[in-house]
Amino acid sequence: MVNDRVTTMSELANASVRVRDDLIEMEARSFAALAAPGDSLSGEERVALAEVARGLDANGRLEEFARHLYSNPATVAAEHVRKAANDVGDPQTVETIGIVARLSALDRLHTVLGVDPEPLPTPQPGPATGKITRGLKRRRGHVPMPPGPIPVSLDLIPSEAEAFQAMFGPLYMTEEQMGDPHFAREPGLNTPQLETIAARISMFNECFY
Repeated sequence: MVNDRVTTMSELANASVRVRDDLIEMEARSFAALAAPGDSLSGEERVALAEVARGLDANGRLEEFARHLYSNPATVAAEHVRKAANDVGDPQTVETIGIVARLSALDRLHTVLGVDPEPLPTPQPGPATGKITRGLKRRRGHVPMPPGPIPVSLDLIPSEAEAFQAMFGPLYMTEEQMGDPHFAREPGLNTPQLETIAARISMFNECFY
């Protein structure tokens, strides 16, 4: 289902507990980014992939990859990524990873709070921007990324990497907060508690991207 609503009016307002304003605002920004033309996919293509990830019939390798990544990410292996990339190219594959990862995080937030998923936005017109990062190479994450000890899977698609990083603060911690051992939300959890929960969730979800 596609809806014009991309504002701070959110299904999260129906949760049985109060949801922080920054979470609601972050979600609105994330859905607005989903609707906009990306760097290798149009807004229409991006929203269509989100619909397929949520359960609409898949047509083609990229759509199948989106569904697989959303529904069973722990089983995604190099062969699945390479098949998608060989069919449509690395940029569209990486952009799909970013779209599905963000959508999955937001949908799971709604699930644990016992509210309906946020309706998908109406796509914005216009072609893809074509702003693809050059010079990256395929590494152990199966997609082109920069060198370094901590791979950044979305750097090939700058707008998607930026949209993904914008979720860190509200859902987890900002980079500055991660470096502060005394950080604590008021009211809420402190750094050790947040890190423990994040590590346990990553382990049980067999996180890869």
